[in-house]
Amino acid sequence: MSTFQIGQRYISEQEPELGVGRVQKIEFKNITIEFPAVKQSRIYRTTAAPIKRYLLSVGENAKNEKGMSFTVENICMDNGLAIYLGRGGREMKESDLSPKAAPRVSDIFSQLIRGNCADNKEFVRRETANELSCEWQRSSVRGMIGPRVNLIPHQYYLCRRACTSSAIPRLMLSDEVGLGKTIEAGMIWHSLRSTGRITRTLILVPESLKHQWMTEMYRRFNHVFTLVDEGYIRSFLESGMHESDNPNPFNQANDVICTIEFVMSQPAVTQDFLSAEWDLTIVDEAHHLVCEDDFTSKEYLLVNSITTRTKGLLLLTGTPLQLQPESHFNRLKMLDPARFTAYQEFLKDEESYRKIVRDLSKLPVESEEPMTWDDLNEVLPKNSPIREWLSKENSREMTAAEWVRRIVDALGTGSVVFRNTRRSVGGFPKRELYEVELKPVPQYRTLVEKASEADPDHSFDILVDGLLITKYKSTWNMDERIPWLLRFLKEHLKDKVLLICEHPDVVNALASVLAEEIGENAYVTFTEDMSILARDRAAASFADERGPMLMIASEIGSEGRNFQFSHDLILFDLPLDAALVEQRIGRLDRIGQTQTIRVHVPYVKGSAQEVIFRWYNEGLGAFGAPLMSGGELFLKYTETLIAAMADPKHKLSKFMKETIPLVQKDSEMLRKNIEKGRDKLLEFNSRDPQVSKQITDEIRNIDADERLQNLMIDTLMAAGVEVEKGYVPTSMIFRAGSQVEGGTIPGLPTRTMLDKTLAAGPKDGSEKSDDGAGELTGTFDRTVAMQHDEISFLSFEHPLAQGVIDMATASGKGLTACVIWDDAGSKDMLMQYNFVVEPSVPAAWGLSSLAGPEFIRVLVDSQGKDCSDRLDAMDKGKMRNANVPQKVPVVTEKLRYFASTGHALAKRIATQKMEAIAAESAKKVEERAEQEYQRMNHLLTLRGKAQNSALLDHLRKNVALHKKAALNPQLRLDSIRLLVCR
Repeated sequence: MSTFQIGQRYISEQEPELGVGRVQKIEFKNITIEFPAVKQSRIYRTTAAPIKRYLLSVGENAKNEKGMSFTVENICMDNGLAIYLGRGGREMKESDLSPKAAPRVSDIFSQLIRGNCADNKEFVRRETANELSCEWQRSSVRGMIGPRVNLIPHQYYLCRRACTSSAIPRLMLSDEVGLGKTIEAGMIWHSLRSTGRITRTLILVPESLKHQWMTEMYRRFNHVFTLVDEGYIRSFLESGMHESDNPNPFNQANDVICTIEFVMSQPAVTQDFLSAEWDLTIVDEAHHLVCEDDFTSKEYLLVNSITTRTKGLLLLTGTPLQLQPESHFNRLKMLDPARFTAYQEFLKDEESYRKIVRDLSKLPVESEEPMTWDDLNEVLPKNSPIREWLSKENSREMTAAEWVRRIVDALGTGSVVFRNTRRSVGGFPKRELYEVELKPVPQYRTLVEKASEADPDHSFDILVDGLLITKYKSTWNMDERIPWLLRFLKEHLKDKVLLICEHPDVVNALASVLAEEIGENAYVTFTEDMSILARDRAAASFADERGPMLMIASEIGSEGRNFQFSHDLILFDLPLDAALVEQRIGRLDRIGQTQTIRVHVPYVKGSAQEVIFRWYNEGLGAFGAPLMSGGELFLKYTETLIAAMADPKHKLSKFMKETIPLVQKDSEMLRKNIEKGRDKLLEFNSRDPQVSKQITDEIRNIDADERLQNLMIDTLMAAGVEVEKGYVPTSMIFRAGSQVEGGTIPGLPTRTMLDKTLAAGPKDGSEKSDDGAGELTGTFDRTVAMQHDEISFLSFEHPLAQGVIDMATASGKGLTACVIWDDAGSKDMLMQYNFVVEPSVPAAWGLSSLAGPEFIRVLVDSQGKDCSDRLDAMDKGKMRNANVPQKVPVVTEKLRYFASTGHALAKRIATQKMEAIAAESAKKVEERAEQEYQRMNHLLTLRGKAQNSALLDHLRKNVALHKKAALNPQLRLDSIRLLVCR
């Protein structure tokens, strides 16, 4: 009897499509085997289980989940587990093998000889899936195809720059508000994860942004992150599923979102947090990481403590880099402590760099045309210190633009900082302010004042929001803004109007009032109290041309939703946080918006509402142009502003006469300083129109390729999934049929997956139903997906597409086929051999686009002739299924020939092709590694730190190491097809 051990690999004889399983648990007479390829588990009895041990033999290819592979040269056993040994001391434990079982040559041919053949359609599906999968893995835009985002050039360029280095990126993303830092960070994460370079990710955000990030990662990147908060830890501990007495909640999921406030709330949570390790950490609102003038914020201390426990680090901040210079330096130090060592030295370097920026200030950095060496020679002063470098560099194989980028990298902060501005990117609409001054209703104002005095804890909210923030329903109709809103809606019956206010209570109050006045069908609500799915439905209804004209949203309406079809924004109230005002306007004021944005701000004259309106409009100028940084001025004038809002009757006039002019002056000075300190070279380094166009053009070509769509429909229908047209043109509904067991179609929503998406919503169980489980509405049209948040964007990188490829290439699917080729033009028997070239380059190196897998087809006749030139004709030929004749000596003899001599010939042909592919791959890999070495050598030379550099030694070794790995791919026979020619 077999002795089972944790980690041993098995294949189910009844369900080979599950892939290679791993023994997960042994309990008395039962064993649990997990099948990672399909994310399922099975429980078997230890006696007579329908499973067989999966052990490799010498000469077979061992491959792990990280992409490393080698030919097995020896095998040893350790406590029941196999350890596979390869050339150069490489070894791989049985438990680390890839869960996707590679079919064995002997098994493939024995199936054919026994007549155990698949339907030809199944064989073709496997062939197509392998071909598409190899193309996708080798694509230079792998990881950038799948996100549900518009093809905005600077975002794709930034992602390419971040992900082509051999190291996991450590960068600061500091684009201006509205340019998509969240999307950029998500794209970098998605690209690194899709290429297998990272596994564990932490997103650390302020409390107010956790819902936005949960939603963005789910909607745009099809991934549900685990929100680690107090509720999660409580439910985790109560479940009793953990094995350790002191389980670390941050180690229970690979992709985690948590808030800075929660991590700092309890010593035990902080301790668990600091003991976890990550492949990539993303920190939003990084300008809160303050460390200057002998003051260090708790947020800074927290993030700084994990910088050595994370391979990659992305800091997101929209605050201009000139503000808080010492804190800016200390944040840069988190990213690259070897480069940024001392603050005073940093200031000296910055001053020298500013002189270079002035020397190059007349360069056409905002032009779409390529920069030339003549451009540089023309603008560079004769006495500039970089003219000496210019004379050395313009004779090398480097463009003028690349030379400038290296200057920014070496002498500025371009190696770790990216910053794009609206001016440099372009494509933004105009803003128009519609100021709505309302006469106060004395009776209502008296009630507001009394309510404010009676509830000091919420006094400020009541002064701004009126009694809509309270439970006094009888007074809601008295609010001065209600009659104006009703008139406005009647005047804009054909427009889509987005209304944003700060509190969900105000949303509910408005909904209650409007339900009686205009009917419930005229509006939808959108608050953080709703689940992600409910918010998706509300957004979809609002986007529908026939849907409601009004969306009433709380502050969460400022999250990354696509409301560009709307051009009217009502700011029903104004928060104290200036960033929130800009985020609200940014819902409509986005790249691609085609019309002027009309911003409507109602306020009651002489109230706290007028005070804060004047603060933003006359003081900060926040409505006509993007607000650069209102936070600093708020801190300066907090006491005066709050005092005026608390007592507008007596202090508004003085506030307008004395404070607002000072705010105007400071705000204008701030804008001038920001513009004066604007680093045009850094912005130039953060975008490249030519490279961006190459990326987006390739993605458009992939989007237009219909092969994936055809494969998905064909494979899913064959598996029992019903496919029908959706309610939106080009959309489709995929629904598991009655005979399909739940969870057996990878990528179709399951109850568990849907439950996870409800994590940010209410806990009253109102969303608990089976609606949506086993069903998905999707489209292959990126434009349609961008217009309809509720419709999934189906690309190579969508979970359902990846699931289809896994289903079509499962170990028991389409391995062999026998067909009659009716219009072959000759009578003979041919054998088609499909090979996969599997690289030996680990995924962690990020070189799959240069040395990824290849799909090779070879056609051999019964006389040993290479007939591969007939593959195109074969693809177009008329094929029908046939049975392999059993116990027919002539047929048996030919099959044995194809299994031995014919296979050896096909393998030689495929090997020659593989060697040519490997040589080309090795050349590209060597060039990439050499470029990385030369770039770093250039940067360190300019800084005077190239001599005896350990980093340069490491990169130099990489050149040879990467080339050697690329030259040694493995060839694997994947499937065969016998063709009887007529």
